[in-house]
Amino acid sequence: MSLERAMDILRKYPLCNHCLGRLFARLGTGLSNEERGKAIKDYLLMMIHERIISEGLSDELLSDVKALALSGHEPSIKFLKNLGIEVSPITCYVCNDNIFNRLDEWAKTIADSLRSLGVEVRSFRLGSKVPIEVLKRELGITTEFNISSAESIKRELNRELGKRVSSILSVSFSREEPDAEVVINITTGSVEVQVMPIYISARYRKIHRLVNGRGQVRWPIDSIIQVFGAQDVVIHVGGEDPFGARVLGNGRPTILQIIKPSRRPSIDDVYPLLKGLNYDVILSDLSRVKSSAIVRMKARVRDYVITYRVLAITDNSVTDGNIKSLHDYFRNRQVVQVFRRGRRVKRRVSMVYELDGKVIGDRLVEFLIRCQGNLYIRGFIHGGFGDVEPSIAGTLGFGVRPVEIDILNISD
Repeated sequence: MSLERAMDILRKYPLCNHCLGRLFARLGTGLSNEERGKAIKDYLLMMIHERIISEGLSDELLSDVKALALSGHEPSIKFLKNLGIEVSPITCYVCNDNIFNRLDEWAKTIADSLRSLGVEVRSFRLGSKVPIEVLKRELGITTEFNISSAESIKRELNRELGKRVSSILSVSFSREEPDAEVVINITTGSVEVQVMPIYISARYRKIHRLVNGRGQVRWPIDSIIQVFGAQDVVIHVGGEDPFGARVLGNGRPTILQIIKPSRRPSIDDVYPLLKGLNYDVILSDLSRVKSSAIVRMKARVRDYVITYRVLAITDNSVTDGNIKSLHDYFRNRQVVQVFRRGRRVKRRVSMVYELDGKVIGDRLVEFLIRCQGNLYIRGFIHGGFGDVEPSIAGTLGFGVRPVEIDILNISD
């Protein structure tokens, strides 16, 4: 029985209401650990009192009441005083009575730290650094008495502080994707605050081609930094574009990581600032996402289906018959690519689902290629010096050099 186990614990270890109630945190609903601990002590005293009435006062029962009194249980202290016995409480074995008595003080410190950031905070996450000795004492009790219903002191501390800070600032206490993260060291009382990034999912189109493959692609980063009052923006892209290629159609998936934003506007407020004529990149389909979206996006890259338009120059003339042969040969064809990094050699297999083309002029051909997202498209055209097999150049038997590459569609 949990009550008998609670009495066994109190006979050996004086515990405050918080630390006793936390051992049985999974039992009962609608109670704080402090309320639960007090309720357990109240009920234990009533059980002992009932036995005293029916059996008389014995040394065993008197010792149990003293154990309750030593834990700071006021009704037990008064009960003993009526018997002419004075008992003074001793400090809690786990927390030494110096943690939960300072919750209001720490909550104010945390609230002041969040205010001092000077940034917009609608939600926060809270963590704490608790002395290892406290954690060891708590673990020792749960192990010694085989308790499976306990909650950790850090969890209760974070929750109780979170509720108080939330009330002071009128902001929400959230464990997932908060605007700010706070860690308090309860030994020193120091507070560390970090402004959390904002993650925005988007698709980008790269509408200008670099001159001679040179230059710098102009993203609307300055506008994004301005609207969020951010320190910087990190761009996470789902896959890589061929050098100098345009990205048209529905665009490529990307996630913008907004570093240390001071403002958190709605997505509707962001769109107008991204419409600059001097940008090479156009962002669309913006939405807020969690940080885990970056991992999921990058894990799916190899499964993208990408449609390329490639304008290529050939060493020999290409006929309609050559185009037809390429079309038939590369339908649902596996392509093996070899990548060398020093002595390391890595093989990658990609699918070409469909290939079409047309002759534009003398030794000038336009190809439409639908393939798996991890295909090295330039190497597939020119053969990658033998490291891509089969390739268009290898199949034709003469050199083929891509001069323009456009991404027309990405299905993700």
